[in-house]
Amino acid sequence: MTELFVRRASGLLLIFLAAAVPVVTAARLSEWEKSLAARKSVEALGIGEVAAVGTLLWGIVLVGLWWHWRRVTMWPVWSRWASVTGLFAAFLESAQLAGDRGKPVALVIWLGLVVLCWALGEAVRLVTTRPVTPGLITSKLEIPFPVRDLKARLCVRADRLVLDSLASRRKRSRDVAAIPWTALRSIELVEVEQEMTCTVFLFSGGREPDSRQYDIRPGPALHVIGTARELLVPVTTRTGRTVLAAVEARSAGVEPDQEQPAFDDWCRSAGVSRYDDEQPRGGRRYATDRRPYVLGVIGAFLLAPLFMLCGTYLSLLTGSERMQRQFKVFNGVIDPIWVATLGIGSIVFLYLLNRFVIRSFFDAMKTQDFIEAFPEPPPPPPKTGTVPGSGKKRKKR
Repeated sequence: MTELFVRRASGLLLIFLAAAVPVVTAARLSEWEKSLAARKSVEALGIGEVAAVGTLLWGIVLVGLWWHWRRVTMWPVWSRWASVTGLFAAFLESAQLAGDRGKPVALVIWLGLVVLCWALGEAVRLVTTRPVTPGLITSKLEIPFPVRDLKARLCVRADRLVLDSLASRRKRSRDVAAIPWTALRSIELVEVEQEMTCTVFLFSGGREPDSRQYDIRPGPALHVIGTARELLVPVTTRTGRTVLAAVEARSAGVEPDQEQPAFDDWCRSAGVSRYDDEQPRGGRRYATDRRPYVLGVIGAFLLAPLFMLCGTYLSLLTGSERMQRQFKVFNGVIDPIWVATLGIGSIVFLYLLNRFVIRSFFDAMKTQDFIEAFPEPPPPPPKTGTVPGSGKKRKKR
């Protein structure tokens, strides 16, 4: 428990630094630009003002960290998103210093800031996933492992074994093959004696799955058999043994289900009509990478009153006259009718957010988990001409 707390706390601290350092740097660059321009009547860009701009993005980052609380392999991604607001503000200030004030060193500072934020993301990856200790193995945090001679990655999650990055390292969620513990039949470390090709089936959006092939050179490999798929993953001997230990620890006590879902159950869980043909639906080439991004636009609209309420509070906290004018704060006093309107609007819109965005998102992610593990349906039941459940033939009229 202490180890997990230290790992998470260290990762969160690094993410905070990735968000805060660019904001402070942007404010300092703004003060430098103001001093060079001798603009006494113009207020320099303050830390509070930059923070107010980044409130919405940082809120999304916090939600993402909560959603990926166990999937710490996503934390470096959220760390880089957290730095976007400060990096953008710092770039505007450094570009103005370089172009208008003849200080190209400002752009060098900005480039160094980009490298620092990227390095902080890599540091987040290291502190949360390495070294692979017994405490990490017995936890529920995701553990990534490299795959020998391939760009793919093998991850041991709390409830499943995942092979991702079959097509792209940049987009790990594309072409994902998974075997949940409930569908795991066996896993063993074997020795591949000659070069061979392995085929992985992937959900396509219809009943006919896509396939990906990769070559396996002679050497150790993990042979994984699940209810709906079989994987042969080339690894080093040390990595293979560590993966076996992690799978054994996390799948202990889980009762495997040896039966595939029924045809109708598969269609319902995969979101495929029982009468669909076997061709993928348009726009769903990478089905395991499908995300309901449109819900983000709807969610941003529904969070508008809450954003305004937070901006009103920050305008008082920072004392910025510009922010107070923007958020209807007059002489340091908030209009009570304005606050009441925003409060009521936030409650109503949060309800709509949960009803039409959050629930839909969870349903979409549940579908993704299913199609990663069950890329194709079992054969449909044969038509026997009997009345379902009776065992007797239907009488013709």
